[in-house]
Amino acid sequence: MYLNQLVSGAQRLGFELSGEQVEQFKIYLKELQRWNKTYSLTTISEPLEIVHKHFLDSLNYAAGLKEDGHILDFGTGPGFPGLPLAIVRPESRFVLVDGRRKKTLFLDFMRRRLGLKNVEIIHLHLSRGNAREVFKPHFSAVVTRAVTLLREVVPVAEALLQDRGVLLFSDAHPDRRALESELEKWPALTLEKIEKTGLPGRAPDIYLGMIRKIQHETS
Repeated sequence: MYLNQLVSGAQRLGFELSGEQVEQFKIYLKELQRWNKTYSLTTISEPLEIVHKHFLDSLNYAAGLKEDGHILDFGTGPGFPGLPLAIVRPESRFVLVDGRRKKTLFLDFMRRRLGLKNVEIIHLHLSRGNAREVFKPHFSAVVTRAVTLLREVVPVAEALLQDRGVLLFSDAHPDRRALESELEKWPALTLEKIEKTGLPGRAPDIYLGMIRKIQHETS
């Protein structure tokens, strides 16, 4: 049943999953459950919940991504949203970063297990202070679910996004005014949109936000 929910949910988001992709998601779910018993990777453990609150919630981000993008998943945890996106967007490149070793060990295992050639896993406490030392500012998108948006992610996105690149984030209770006020500190960034997603996510009402980097011309 959960595979039917996955396939139909992906269709609503514009993805016709191949048999190979369905099998990849099936393996991902089973391994997540198996590793979770020892390493407590996620509090969400039932198959249908994993499908809706992890897999499909991750695929919500695809609408804001270029089909051949270079994407940084900041604070990926056990791979969300980056790993599901890598499965359905094999032409894009993904860098998944997390500071917790048990999670990057799991992700290294999953990358090999799923045969994902378009994924790189990095164990790192990424911050504004070390971002430019580790990466060049060339990402077409930064995506995040699991870290504090304003304090941690916005400075990193400002440093690492290419011109016209986007920061995609989700929020159950967004405060648009507070976001716009915070972004006044970062003149190259602008809140482009924040709207409800088309599928149930990690909360009854979940919003997907997009912040775009626009380099202002200097005189």
